[in-house]
Formats: sequence, structure tokens, C-alpha cells
Amino acid sequence: MPEKKEIKTRLIINGLGHAFNDSYMFIIPLLLPLLREEFHINYVQSGLILTAHIAIRSIFSLIFGYFGDTHDKRKIIAGGFISSSILLGGLIWAQGIHIVIAFLFLMAIGVSTFHPLATAIVRENSTKNQIGRNFSLFGAVGVAGAFISSLLFGIFVHLWGWKITCLLISLPGYFLAYAYLKSKRGKKKHKAEAERKIKQSHIPLFFISKGIRKLGTWTIVAFLPFYAIDYIGLRPEISSWSISIFFAGLFLGNLISSRISDKSQPFDLILSTTIVSAFLILGITFVVRPITIILLIGILGISQGLYYPSQNTWQTFICPVRNQSSFFGIGIFAEGISATIAPTLYGWIADQTSLIGAYRLAAIPVFISFILFLILRSLDNEKDKL
Repeated sequence: MPEKKEIKTRLIINGLGHAFNDSYMFIIPLLLPLLREEFHINYVQSGLILTAHIAIRSIFSLIFGYFGDTHDKRKIIAGGFISSSILLGGLIWAQGIHIVIAFLFLMAIGVSTFHPLATAIVRENSTKNQIGRNFSLFGAVGVAGAFISSLLFGIFVHLWGWKITCLLISLPGYFLAYAYLKSKRGKKKHKAEAERKIKQSHIPLFFISKGIRKLGTWTIVAFLPFYAIDYIGLRPEISSWSISIFFAGLFLGNLISSRISDKSQPFDLILSTTIVSAFLILGITFVVRPITIILLIGILGISQGLYYPSQNTWQTFICPVRNQSSFFGIGIFAEGISATIAPTLYGWIADQTSLIGAYRLAAIPVFISFILFLILRSLDNEKDKL
């Protein structure tokens, strides 16, 4: 019983950490419309800022993933929270766009410590029949944090401006760092409990498929505040609420996933949510009524909420237990490459044509990802028959 209580405590702290880390991770899309208004940056410059931030985060996620297999994950995550909070709160003293960008880029290093290590912690503290459920709840809490943060961001910016808002959002990170340092380290036997032997020869194709998928889906999220201003008619100070709608759907999708993921085949959910997401992205650009756009954004969030726990669960089936942090780091890096390219590429397309045109083109890599996932399914089925 004491051991079960310790596991539950670790998962709760990890979930709360996810909530606040995602608040820090998604601060850039919320800030960009405000930086555009104050410093007069365009779509391409906004995309470059987001691109560089994601690139830094992706590279260091890969690095910290490898460190997590040999060092105490709790201490690494705690250090990430402390550095992120200092840098995000420090924006209150930033005067020029170059200082703001420098602080945000450095903050990306702190943010990058969390996902490869925390995802591995979820796996280490999950039995075989709870992996999908725990990943879903882990994702739901993270989304809830980002959702609440995006709502509060709009309210706080309206009341006090974006600099004080960043300071207020940074404060919980210090308490999370303390909670991680005070928590007890998990025992190694939980790793073996979560292990499941499945052939691993198609891992690279899986990472490529999910990376290409991210190229399209991240574009939609990254430019949602701009889309809300230019096509839905929201004011810049509340444009972050468009992301709140997406997060609400993402949260609901994770909750649904927590009920079905361990009873369903995770790869079936990966396939179905990918093709649905592709059509939803196209659908957003072909409707004109704001309420319909908002509805489609919410449904896209639900689809993504079903996808992420499923792909995490399937990844646990194919990656070696002894290198779990490394493999989660590789997965984040694969997605990060696409997420790095997407803002600048589609920001340039938006400047040359329109944001609607960029959104329509963003559906193409999602369709390609669906085809690659189908190929992976076919290869796996053929190998099982041999």
C-alpha cells in the first residue's frame, strides 16, 4: 500500500508539472500577436521566432532524453522549471524585441527538460493494463493547464499587459521544482512491469510519420491567434482564446482516450485521428461563419487529444525499456524538426498568398502521414505473418 501511494503521488506531481510546463511551452503563440502589435513584426518574422524556439527545444529534448536514462529525472526537471520561471518572469524588465527573443530562446532549454523525462516517468509507474489510461490522464492534465493558462493570459493581458502576465504565469514553476525535488524516486522494477515485446525494425518509419504529421497540425495551432484576429474578428488581447477552444477539445479528447485506449488498438486510433485531422484542417478554411470555425477547431482538438496518448502508448510497445527516456526524446525531436520548419514555411506562404492558403497546404503533410502510417501497418501485418 505505501508503494501504491508513492506511485500515485509521483503521477500527481508529474501531471501538475505537465500542466505548468505546457503553459510555458505554448506561451510563444500567445505572445506573438502582441509582439506583432508592439514591435511591428510580420508573419515571416513571427514564424522565425517560433521556429528557432522549437528548434532549441527539440535539440535539447533529445539531449535531456539521453541524460534521463542515466541521471535522476526529478532533478533535471526541477532545474528546468527554475530556469524557465526565472526567464519568463524576467520578461517584465525586457525593453526591446531582441531581449524578449533572447529570453524566450533561453527559456526553451528549460522547457525541453520535461517531456522526454516526464513521459518516461509515467511509463515507469504504470502497469501494462494502465499505460494508455495514465498517458491519457497525463495528457489531459497538461492540456488543462495550457487551456486555463490561455484563458487567464487573455484576461491578465487585458488587465495588466503582457509583461506582468508573464511574471504571474512564471510563479508556479518554483513550487513545482520544489515538489519534484521532495518526491521519492521510483524503483527500477516498474520499468520491467511496463515492458512488452514487439518487433522494433519499423521504429524509424514511425518517427518519420509522426514528424511529417506534426508539420501540418502544428501550423494550425501556431497561427490560430492570427487566424482568430484576421478571419474570426477577435481583438489581439483576447486572440489567445482561439487556442483555448483548441485546448478544450484536446482535453476532452484525452478524457475520452483514458476510457478507451487500453481497450482499443492504439494504432487504429493513430490512423483514424490522422485522416480526420486532415479533413478538419481543410474544413476550417472553407467555412465562413465564425461559430462553425470555432466548432471545427474544437473537434480538431478532440482528434488530437485521442491521437497523442495512442501514439505514446504504441511507442512504449516498440521502444526498449532501458532506453525509454532516449526514445521519447527522439520522438519529440522528430516532431520538433517539422515544428521547426512549419512556422517559417507557412508564415512565408501566408505572406505570399493568405493565411487561408497556408492552412490548406498544411493539410497535405497530414494526408502524407496517414499514408505512411498505413504503410507501417501493412509492413507490421506482413512481418507478423512470416
